Amino acid sequence: MRIMAIDPAGEHNSENAGNGTTGLAYSENGEVISLSERKASDYRNTLDYWKGIFVAIDNWNPHHVIIEGYRLYNHRGMSAQTQSNSTLMTPQLIGAIRMFLYQQNIPYTIQYASEVKTRWSDEILIANGYLEEGNLFKGKQTNAHKRDALRHLVHYLTYKAGDAK
Repeated sequence: MRIMAIDPAGEHNSENAGNGTTGLAYSENGEVISLSERKASDYRNTLDYWKGIFVAIDNWNPHHVIIEGYRLYNHRGMSAQTQSNSTLMTPQLIGAIRMFLYQQNIPYTIQYASEVKTRWSDEILIANGYLEEGNLFKGKQTNAHKRDALRHLVHYLTYKAGDAK
């Protein structure tokens, strides 16, 4: 079974133009095999960036996808007030991914950062052999986006993979 986890960041055109980075993690038959990312700065515009994520999904042809959900947290500086006048591109991207998966008949699970951040800290990922010292994956440097996708994938494989149909 091929499972993919996505840590989406929808930003492309704003004062942070091109700063969106979406982390991707892949597993086959319960083994984490690869991490990658899509950077908005590699694409001409928002829709091309999002299409790049759809192409990554399509190329992997997963049986199930885990998507990090989006919530406004008052206690973390992400309150409605700080997001006022925002176009909320990440929630838009999540909706676009959900529609793409629906059209492809690929089941998905939404997980929130609060479910996985502390349970699968970098230290725990290293202790369990998912990462190497220095946050390396199979000898290659990772970043926060790749590691967040990995957290969602490992959490799903550990606790919920039996739910995938």
